[in-house]
Amino acid sequence: MKSRGFTFVTFLSLVAGIGAVYWLVTYGPAYWDNFEVHRIVRQAANLCYREHEDPPVRAFVMRELQRAFPANDPQAPNGLSIDFDPQDLRIERTEQPPLVNVWLTYHRSVNLPIVGGQRELTFVDHVEQDLSPVKW
Repeated sequence: MKSRGFTFVTFLSLVAGIGAVYWLVTYGPAYWDNFEVHRIVRQAANLCYREHEDPPVRAFVMRELQRAFPANDPQAPNGLSIDFDPQDLRIERTEQPPLVNVWLTYHRSVNLPIVGGQRELTFVDHVEQDLSPVKW
């Protein structure tokens, strides 16, 4: 069978590959950091099993976020490289069944290479944790 050379499908595959690499370079670090933020939110939900008040949990989240995302710019709000307002951390507890829901909403600016400019990404991390006593 004779080779067809450079076809439209080859062109589309090449454009898709270049687009995937561009997306990974541009947005990949922000989504990778979101895994760390989700881990912190999950630990905060686990901490609610031991802590029955919200202020220690909020302090834990702030401390862990500052440790994980220190700001390069001293003018950054909250000293973080992510745009986070302490009011964006929401902790809701229910009595029956004993559950805790922890939501964290934050924003992250991403620089667009080649095109220029910035894009603001919004992430909402949610964790639900059962607080009922463990029965062995």
